[in-house]
Order: sequence, then C-alpha cells, then structure tokens
Amino acid sequence: MATARFARNGQVRLAFEAFGPPGGHPLLLIQGLDSPMQWWPDGFCAALAARGFAVVRYDLRDCGRSSRARPSARPGVPAYTAMDMIDDAAAVLDALGWSAAHVVGMSLGASVAVGLALRRPERVRSVVSLMGLPAGFHTRDVLPHLDLLGLARLGRLSTRQAADYAQDVAVQVSTARMLAARSQPFDEEWARRTAVRVRAAAPGDPATARRQLAALRADDGLLRHPESVSVPLLALAGAEDPLIRPQAARVLARSVPQGRALVLEGVGHEVPRRAWPLVTQEIERNAGRNLAGRHSLCGTWIP
Repeated sequence: MATARFARNGQVRLAFEAFGPPGGHPLLLIQGLDSPMQWWPDGFCAALAARGFAVVRYDLRDCGRSSRARPSARPGVPAYTAMDMIDDAAAVLDALGWSAAHVVGMSLGASVAVGLALRRPERVRSVVSLMGLPAGFHTRDVLPHLDLLGLARLGRLSTRQAADYAQDVAVQVSTARMLAARSQPFDEEWARRTAVRVRAAAPGDPATARRQLAALRADDGLLRHPESVSVPLLALAGAEDPLIRPQAARVLARSVPQGRALVLEGVGHEVPRRAWPLVTQEIERNAGRNLAGRHSLCGTWIP
C-alpha cells in the first residue's frame, strides 16, 4: 500500500500517493466529486505502473486527507474556485519535481484535468477524460449530457445522513453500486473495502460536493473552450454510465484538435477491473500520441 505524502498550495495541504518506478513517465490521476483518491483502485494504479508510468493519485482539496474548506464568509461567494483546484494539481506536480505530466481525470476530475491543460499548458503532456463533461458547468451546457433520473438517484443517496460508521460505509457502497454498470456483476467486496479505507483515512463532509460544484460553476469560463487544448486528448465514456451520456465524450473529443473518443462497453461511471486492460492501453496510446486506429475489441471508436 502506498504511503501518503503532502503537497502545498498556499495554506492548502494536498495528500497524494505514488505508485511505480520513480523514473517512469509521470502520470497524475484526479478523482471526481467528493471522491477520495482510494477510489482509483490500487490494481488500476499498478497496471498503469506496469506500462512504465510513475503514477500519482491525490485528494482534491476539501476531500479525503487534503485540507477542508471553511464556509465562505460572504453569501453566494464560493469558498474556493476552479482555478484554485487547477493550481492544486500544479502544486502536486511541483512537490514531485515534475515539470509536466500526463493527466487522467475522472468525472469532475476530468474538468480539472482539462482546466490544467487550458490554463497551465506547459504542465500537461496529454489528457484523458474519463466520464467527463465537454465544457463548463453552466446549466445550458451540461443538461444535454446528463441523465437526470440517474442524477436524482445519486442525489437521494448523497443526502442520506449516516448516523454512524456502519451506515457511512453502507452509503458509500450503495453509491458505488448505483454508479456501476447494471449488466455486469458488481464487485461489492472491493467497494466495501475501499469505503472502509476512505472512512479510516478521514471522515467525509456532507458539504464538500456542494462546495466543489460551486467552485467549478463560479469559474465556468475557465472550461468553456476545450478547443484550445493543444495536447492529445482521449475522452472515455461508459456505455452504461447512469449520470453522463456517452455523447459527452464525442462532443469533447470533436472540440479538441487532437481529440478522440471511445465508449467502453459494459462500463458505468466507474473504472472496473474488467476494463483495466483496455483503459490502461488507451491511456498509454494517448500518452504516446499514438492515436491511429478506429476500432478496439472491447470498445467502439466514435468518429
């Protein structure tokens, strides 16, 4: 198991863990909304390391073992901004001594990854968006790409108040099950083990998701022009994602000069073990600027 280290962006402390050879190709993993870094499976990180990457995953601010935010003193003003979150990613790179890295973001983390490529282009070698949105977080931009029924189900789960440790773990497992593909077996043992690790590392804060979303909405303009991304970008979508429609990957990829999109069959809003060979292969291809080819045995390229 990796040992946590810490980076700093001003007063904010950011927890991170490293996998793989120190001399490998630098790769930064950014998790999604209120999702501590342990939701990047250890085995997935190890599979990337086996492909020659030096892999680092970190807790977004206000999440996991990273610094928690205080409520804003001014009503309507977010506690922090999307630019702060982008600068956090750069601070982790600084702590590692990496001038630039390949960046992989999941869900909300995909927006941070794209934002880093837009606002700190010298720090990014390639980008992979996993189940991400194609632009900013303005309502008119996101509504066409969202499954509103899935969002409602997630909202009901996320607003449950866990009375104790056992209930907290149970809610996390229920959320992971809801996000997983319905056509495939759900790995409840891994989800429960991860939920226990997350809870042991740091108790959650019910307000974190609201603050993180407010940050991205407040700096919505930072993410509105993905066409300015100058590095290879791969947009991966789950064919059974209950939150974000696969078309979002197509829209994002078409807006980027070196963009490609791939739908993962039998995958939801997740990175399940069965998809690791394909996903790690495609991350490696994107990192190597090897974007040739339009088909894959386990997925379907979107033209």
